[in-house]
Amino acid sequence: MSNGLVAKIRTIVAVAHDIGGAQAIYPVIPTLRRRPNLRVNAIAGGFAKKVFARVKAENTETDWSDTKIDDYLDRTRPDLVLSGTSWKSCLEQGFRNRARLRNIPSVVVIDFWSDHPRRWHDADYRFEDGQDRVCVPDKETAASMVRYGYPKDLLYVTGQPHLERCFRRATLPESSSAATEVTVLFLTIALAALKLEQDPIAQIRVVCEALGRWSVSIKKPVILTIRPHPHENPAPDFLRRIQNLAPSGVTVRMADRTKPILGQLKKSDLVLGHITMGLFEARSLGKQAVALEVTDHPPELVAAMESAGIAFLPFHADRITSFLSHSKQATSDLGNLHRGAAAAVAKVCLDLMDR
Repeated sequence: MSNGLVAKIRTIVAVAHDIGGAQAIYPVIPTLRRRPNLRVNAIAGGFAKKVFARVKAENTETDWSDTKIDDYLDRTRPDLVLSGTSWKSCLEQGFRNRARLRNIPSVVVIDFWSDHPRRWHDADYRFEDGQDRVCVPDKETAASMVRYGYPKDLLYVTGQPHLERCFRRATLPESSSAATEVTVLFLTIALAALKLEQDPIAQIRVVCEALGRWSVSIKKPVILTIRPHPHENPAPDFLRRIQNLAPSGVTVRMADRTKPILGQLKKSDLVLGHITMGLFEARSLGKQAVALEVTDHPPELVAAMESAGIAFLPFHADRITSFLSHSKQATSDLGNLHRGAAAAVAKVCLDLMDR
């Protein structure tokens, strides 16, 4: 540099555990790394390890203790913490708690449209006190956060970076199955969310019944592939029990969860789910996607799904069959959804460090 001055190298640490938060942060990391004199370190736990593989993250098998986080922050002296949120991990929140004690600013990226206050479980501060700058997918989510008590001036409507990546590749519908059969992928959610711990196949039973009737109406067999939620471990006899109740015309199999979901979405004609990012990803591939409503969805989630062309149906076999028998492929223009999200989150980080 001129005048013999050497620019200070600033540092951001990006932390994620669950796949949703990791996917939302992942596109922001290379955007930030393109800035001069800026280093971005990454720490990945749980499902985030696969997502962060290309950014050379420091992987961890367990949540870090306060002492370990303190040692890391004191050694690396980051200028900002960028993090997602997770349900069954305190990794991100631990970094936010310890960073606050050192006056290190924090930016949180919200990856989905539900349970906003619960994303701050194990925080050392109140949700309403607003210790973090929060990037949200849309204005509806910002309004919801405010209703829950979060300070409005700490919310930034940036879009969702992972969905920006997905919708940039938006394609026309294409079927990967033979014309003589229909392939369906069902993305389940945690049984606790459905209050079905005592009857884990109840949600599958309804779907099988609906698909059996649909198979008769379209005169084609249906291949149903079930991909359980990442936090669920089905019992050894889970598949056998489902196969025993599957009606004529419906063949049931389990998805290989060690394989990326993208390939399974591509091979499917129809994707069913409840509240899952997989439905948005399916739409980005031109697939028909249906959200089965077990409980009331928050209005911001309904708005986001409708904008992506995801259909909402009551979780009832007759309604599902009727819809599938008469529906047409959604044709929403997805290319502009969440455009510029990664750059917008990066700007929030950079502006905060420049203060």
